[in-house]
Amino acid sequence: MGWTVQTTKITTKKTFKDATRVELQAEDVSVKGRARQKVAKERFSSSLMRLKTQFTKHIEWGEIRWDLSKSGEVLQAAWRDNQVVLFASTIVEPIQVIIKLRQRSKMSQNNKGIFEKAFGNKPVRLLGIPQMINDYNYYKTKVNRFN
Repeated sequence: MGWTVQTTKITTKKTFKDATRVELQAEDVSVKGRARQKVAKERFSSSLMRLKTQFTKHIEWGEIRWDLSKSGEVLQAAWRDNQVVLFASTIVEPIQVIIKLRQRSKMSQNNKGIFEKAFGNKPVRLLGIPQMINDYNYYKTKVNRFN
């Protein structure tokens, strides 16, 4: 199973801890329960989150960085596509890559260097993407569908 991970630039460990501390002191039992679950959950790799939120320009198109969860059971990864994509998987290895025909996004001053290295002057090119991203893209439309 694989999942993409969403984050925002304003969410930090400190704000998470502060919010959780407040929730733990709440009167509402369900709010306290959710706060306990948040504390108990394993956190996504902070270095990979920083890569997405602070160092996006330091990773080349197609580059992948990964880490294992503290339990060692979940692969956590960051892959540079048009943006840095964070994802997690329990079944795929990070080195599995599939070659796909990829279309270059519209170039701007911010992404020109990254896309020129990956695509040259071509609007489409065969490039490698992680197998787990390919699987996610394929199966995300199949979930909860039946005849």
